[in-house]
Amino acid sequence: MKSIFKIYLAVAVLAVSAAACGTLENNAEPEVLKDGKHVSKMVFRGSVAGYEGATVRDNSTKSESSWTDGDVVYIAFHNGTAIVPGTAVYSESDGWMVSFEGDLVEGESQICEVRFFVNPTFANENLVSINSNTEIYEDVNGSFDFGNGTISVTASMTPKTGRIRFTGAADDAIHVVGITTYSTFSPAGNQFTTTHTSIPLTVGATGSTPYVYGYFTDAECKISIVGSDFAYTRTCSSSIFHTGDSGYMKIPSPSSHMNWKTGLIITVNDVDFKMLPVAGYSGGFFLLAETETTNAQYRAVMTNSNVTPSSYPLTAYFNSNGGVVNCAFFVYSLNNETSLSFYIPTKEEWQFAASGGSISQGYTYAGSNIPGDVAWYSANSDAKTHEVKMLSPNELGFYDMSGNVAEWTSTRGSLTSNSGNYYTYNYYVCGGDYSNSQPTILTSRQVDERSTASESKNGLRLALRFN
Repeated sequence: MKSIFKIYLAVAVLAVSAAACGTLENNAEPEVLKDGKHVSKMVFRGSVAGYEGATVRDNSTKSESSWTDGDVVYIAFHNGTAIVPGTAVYSESDGWMVSFEGDLVEGESQICEVRFFVNPTFANENLVSINSNTEIYEDVNGSFDFGNGTISVTASMTPKTGRIRFTGAADDAIHVVGITTYSTFSPAGNQFTTTHTSIPLTVGATGSTPYVYGYFTDAECKISIVGSDFAYTRTCSSSIFHTGDSGYMKIPSPSSHMNWKTGLIITVNDVDFKMLPVAGYSGGFFLLAETETTNAQYRAVMTNSNVTPSSYPLTAYFNSNGGVVNCAFFVYSLNNETSLSFYIPTKEEWQFAASGGSISQGYTYAGSNIPGDVAWYSANSDAKTHEVKMLSPNELGFYDMSGNVAEWTSTRGSLTSNSGNYYTYNYYVCGGDYSNSQPTILTSRQVDERSTASESKNGLRLALRFN
């Protein structure tokens, strides 16, 4: 008959020789800690197989152990549908000690999950905080035996993720977008959380960055690299991030980027957002959306919206005084979705990009001296908006910065009061819209919000920075 191992019962357990794991002696009882958890010696036959055939830890078949003093493994004992979380710590003098809270059923070859972390940010029995350089090894089909007061665990752990590093010149600093990494592990809940924020990396003296441990964020396996004055994206083979595999990738540059497309491309609910680099601006490097925010992009983020997806620029929520608020909420929602830092561009950033940035040809409009080449305006629009990217872009690759819809921008100003300094944002629309005449669609023209917000057909072009 099976019996239940209760928290406050005194049960005989095994003693483990430091020289040879596996010697069982039923002459000890589990100590009950102040927080009500059992602590017991444990026989552990466990190995950790690393990347590229390396052995990280092993004592699966021999008495000598490659585990080191203070190593910790997290064990999820399966008790029917319930999980009993345990934390086991290795000591060179005493072997393995495991603490756990819950009931264990007597029996052999019961299922347990065993995990081992290398380089976590923080770890204790309640939480493991993980970063992009943390190695995660696990065996979700480990086994344990419990009977006569003894606990014996067997596990063969392997990598949970793939890993990749980037090569380049020493001290090159980049941000990588498109890799999902794990962020926390909860022993009590036996659950991981993930993040897909940008990953800052610096090339070391050996010519490569540290390894990043994770997997591709989207099904198309897109990865983007943003440097100090460039941004590139490519679609990769999923084999780069097969679980347990290692890979490397050369950092693209303006002189060498054969398989890379210019710009940062992220995908939200199967809709792409393409951000192009703007270098040479006095306020620092930033990225700006290739097009005005479209109906499809808005709907991808605001999934409950009644907007019908299309490649037309969105005006329904951006074309009145309340449009500024709606812009801000859309940006906030996009940032929550992507873990990036999008924002409404300043009018100075907008004008710099619209005029062609550091490679400006001095055009009157955004990309040409002839308005009809680049702009939908009163003379050619038929009094309506048009799909984005139907006309020519400007020198930097931006479409519709003159005409189509006017675009919200902002400038932060400071106000001084008796109680301290405060900041206020002044909002402007730039570029003119489809109903405006030629003078209003000049790249140098901005219009104060308060005088035009009720009558303009306004949209939004996203900006992005990496700090």
